[in-house]
Amino acid sequence: MSSSAFKLDPSIFNRTLYQRVTELWFPGVDTSGQKLDMSVAKRWFMGTPEEKLAFDSQCRAAFAHALESIGPDQFPEANAQPFLDEIQRVADEEVERESEGKERGEEAAWTALSLTLLIDQIPRNIYRTGDGLRLVYTHYDRIGYSLARSILSPSSPIPRPDTHPVFRFSAAHRIWFYLPLMHSEDLAAHNLASEIVDGYTKEIENLEGYNGTKIILGKHRDALSEHTDILERFGRYPHRNDALGRESTNDERRFMEEGGATFGVGQKEDSKA
Repeated sequence: MSSSAFKLDPSIFNRTLYQRVTELWFPGVDTSGQKLDMSVAKRWFMGTPEEKLAFDSQCRAAFAHALESIGPDQFPEANAQPFLDEIQRVADEEVERESEGKERGEEAAWTALSLTLLIDQIPRNIYRTGDGLRLVYTHYDRIGYSLARSILSPSSPIPRPDTHPVFRFSAAHRIWFYLPLMHSEDLAAHNLASEIVDGYTKEIENLEGYNGTKIILGKHRDALSEHTDILERFGRYPHRNDALGRESTNDERRFMEEGGATFGVGQKEDSKA
């Protein structure tokens, strides 16, 4: 196992935390991919301001302490290694237990998903102000991108968790592994995400059923395409300029003034990344 100078606090980062993440994020969402609970999808992407506020409050109460423990003051390196070590630890313990009734590697795959959600998504619910968004873009996104590139590569400490049998056919679970790539302003990350998503689409398009997965995957492909188009045009996301203190170009200002996509991020007001 590789090691990092920074270690996760085991009193925080443990099975209880990981289960809490997935229970909050996937209430009633099965892993078959056959159906789509629109009420859950609405909470992820289309909630009213009141619904977003309520969900944000849940995320903050449950996970703010975990994110603060890996904030920039505590973990300035902002890399994936402590989380890869943790996934490896869970995988090793799983082998030792030889748990009955579960696919091999299932707990490690769920741990990888929980950590990805915690690092990439939960900050977007907790930190919505300008200073908070800067923290998301400059710190937590660095960790999330590093983690995603690692666990989706041959160097992953476990076999690719997004293709584990437990949720191989559930796009409602798998897409979260790819969102850190879409959040990146690196086109190479988008190319990798597109390659993975195209392969997944071919895998399920001729299967009968799996309507939930087909709907979610189609929407995810559209979102990825829209994000990538903006990067190809500007080389960055213009809607992040204010939070990052970047000077907008004339073309970027026109884009924003004409209603260019902000992906839910309010400009100079509380919003979600």
